[in-house]
Order: sequence, then structure tokens, then C-alpha cells
Amino acid sequence: MNSRLSRTALALIFSAACASNAAWAERRLDESHIIIDGQTHRYFHLHDETIDRSLPAIVLIDGSGCRDQSGRLQAFFGKYPPGLDLYFLEKPGIVQGATGEGDPGKACTPEYLKADYAQQRIADTLAFLEQEPQLRQHGRHSLALVGFSEGGKIAPYVAQANDKIGWLATGGAGAMRQGDGFLLFADHGVAPYAKPYSRRMLMREFAAIAKNPDDLDHAFFGHSYKYWNSHLFDDPLPIWAALDIHKVAAMGSKDESEPIEAGYRLRDYFAAHPGHDFQFVEYKGGAHNLKVGDKNNLQDFVANLAKWFRGEPNPFAHD
Repeated sequence: MNSRLSRTALALIFSAACASNAAWAERRLDESHIIIDGQTHRYFHLHDETIDRSLPAIVLIDGSGCRDQSGRLQAFFGKYPPGLDLYFLEKPGIVQGATGEGDPGKACTPEYLKADYAQQRIADTLAFLEQEPQLRQHGRHSLALVGFSEGGKIAPYVAQANDKIGWLATGGAGAMRQGDGFLLFADHGVAPYAKPYSRRMLMREFAAIAKNPDDLDHAFFGHSYKYWNSHLFDDPLPIWAALDIHKVAAMGSKDESEPIEAGYRLRDYFAAHPGHDFQFVEYKGGAHNLKVGDKNNLQDFVANLAKWFRGEPNPFAHD
């Protein structure tokens, strides 16, 4: 999830649009504000005129970067069937219309950079679940949490800490220490981890980050040391293993930001521990955004979440 790769991937993730979708005619995007930990956040409610109460409301967690994603939500959920009820909390300090392009230190606001680390995102999402007027009324296992890229790393920790979550769906995120994933990429010759970086250089950078865990002044791959200290070293597999809810993880086999081995780690763990409600969806040849060649799979994956919520067999079947 380095900034160059992740922002490009997220742009692709949200850019796939279904220009003529009948559901859009009744789909509304409402903007509101909420104060969490002294910071003002925008948040959005994307919903149809008639909400399908047989499906859970969805809370979306987006990936890294300070791009304004609000205008892309309609496209992202363009194939989701009628009845959508979605909430999206924006990170603090994101400017309306911001592209997030260029050096994060210049493209992103100081408010964003200060709050750009995993523990803050987890805390903000948990507070959102308890403070937003509609979400706070939900009971145990009544909400679905959907996270992509960095959001897919954050989401399991939120699900572990709040029992409102009954479904967890991630894309472009597996269960491997991110630092281990970077080293695996370096060993496989994947740029930029192998060139211009190398395993030796990455290890040296990791040691500096671990030694300076709260450093906001030094950067690596476009993010502060504090950001990377919150992402590089934790093993998410025990978090996934402890979740007694419905779970699905989707990845492309050619993911350029998260090695597919991180997804296989989830697949293999749950295969060895039957009794969990877990599915692993692999898109052969797929990129971080699940795209295979000219085929945009992400919208289909999102749309098929409704089948999964209903318990239909093979909800994510694809060519």
C-alpha cells in the first residue's frame, strides 16, 4: 500500500462506472458532518429511496491517500441491487475535490497527515458506529463492514472491537504483516520493492521506523514513519481467526500492492480450521483493483455482496 501504488489502484477501483444503471435514478448521496475526537469529518449516506431492510446496512472503509472519494461512491456501487443503505466516513482533513496526486506532504492537509495512521482510523470508525444517529441504533451482528486496500487492513480490527458487525468483506487485502509482504515482493523482483529498493534497504528502513514509531517528519513510500509503524508489523491473521461472523476476502492473483500469498494465508488457515463462515475469492490475473485485462470485477464483487448477505450459494462465482 505505498502511496504511488495505492492511490493509483484506488483511482482505478472507483473509476469503473456503469453509465446507465436504473437504480441510480432513485439513489441519493446525502452529506453530513460529525465530530470525532475533536476532528470534523464529512460522512456520506448513499441510499435508495426504498431501503431493503432484509439486507444489512453497509459501512465502507476506503484505502490510503487523501483523495476525495465521495464523487465515486455512485460508480463504485453502480451494480448493487436496489435497496442500498451505505455509510462512508471520510478521513479528517480531506479537501472537497482533492485528487491526492503528488507528494502527500504537499497534496494532503496537515490535519490529514496528523491522523494518518491505523490506530486513529480504527478509533474513528468505532466512534462513527456509536455516534452516527442511524448506526448507533443498530444491534449485534446487524451491519456489514466493507474495506478495500488499506481499508481491508483496518476493517477486521473494527469488526473485532464492535459486535454490531455481522459481515466482513475485504478486497485487495489479505492477512500478512505488511512488512513481510514488501520483503516478499523484493524477493520476487517486484518494483519498487526490488528496484530501486531491495530487501536489505527495506530492512534498514523498517528498523528506523521501529526505532522512531511516532515520527511524523520522516517519510517512506510517501507516508510518515508513524503511519508505517502502525501498518508494517502487526499480524492480522489472529484477528481474522477470532471473528465469529460471516467473512469474505477477494484478491487478484497479480495484486501489485498486496501479495496474493497474503490472501492464500487466509484461505489456507480457514481450510485447516473448518467451522468458520469464510470465503476466499481469487481473480486469476487480477490486479489490486480486481481488474483482469479489460474486465472490471470489482463492481460485480460489490453487487454480489447482496447475494452473500442473503446466504445464496456461490454468490461470488465468476469466469
